[in-house]
Amino acid sequence: MNEKEKQMFLAWSHRPEFAVLVQDTLATIKQHVDAGKCMVAYSGGKDSTAMLHLALQVCPEIDVFLWDQGMYLMPREVHVEICVNARKVGAKNFIVESAKVQNKPEIVFNPDLWGVSHRTHYAVIGKLRRERGWMTQFVGLRAEESCSRKRVCSKPRRGEVYPLDKWDWRSVWAYIVSRELPYPKLYDVYGPLLGWDKARFVNFFSKRFENFGSPYLDGFFFPQYRNK
Repeated sequence: MNEKEKQMFLAWSHRPEFAVLVQDTLATIKQHVDAGKCMVAYSGGKDSTAMLHLALQVCPEIDVFLWDQGMYLMPREVHVEICVNARKVGAKNFIVESAKVQNKPEIVFNPDLWGVSHRTHYAVIGKLRRERGWMTQFVGLRAEESCSRKRVCSKPRRGEVYPLDKWDWRSVWAYIVSRELPYPKLYDVYGPLLGWDKARFVNFFSKRFENFGSPYLDGFFFPQYRNK
């Protein structure tokens, strides 16, 4: 992100409505933290990074959960980067779980790879919820991103809360820049090309995310990961 772009987001962070948005979000998080044990579902992207930092302001010891998609959906250097970023933001109780499918070469070309990982992910979440006593998980969904997310935000899944549901992309970047939070360097690669409003951190090679930028990662910027 160049200096001009940083200054634009910093200017947005000085708007009165941004301050109100942050305080309202902190109040929402505190309400749920006071009601029972919570966790943060962290993906490493811009939304979950902002949400993680907000949650840590309320509860510094909150559990933080990262689902490792495996090397074919998330290259190892990118996975390491987002783990390091979580620690930099302040995560202390950092839990990383995986489907452990990355060592099975027969699934490299399996079109259902994301589906297998996703289903296993929810099974692991359920197990950890029972073991660790989680009542609520904070998920970084924003209603403006898509119609499907707007529907989910209007009718939350059981046990999930979306603190950033009313945030827009400018506010997320304003929060990250004004707090000097780390974010995946991939944003600096395709953010300037696609626009910071469209830059998304998604699984590699997943058809589910073709409308949100992943073909750029697969077909142009990172061909070295193809078929590995």
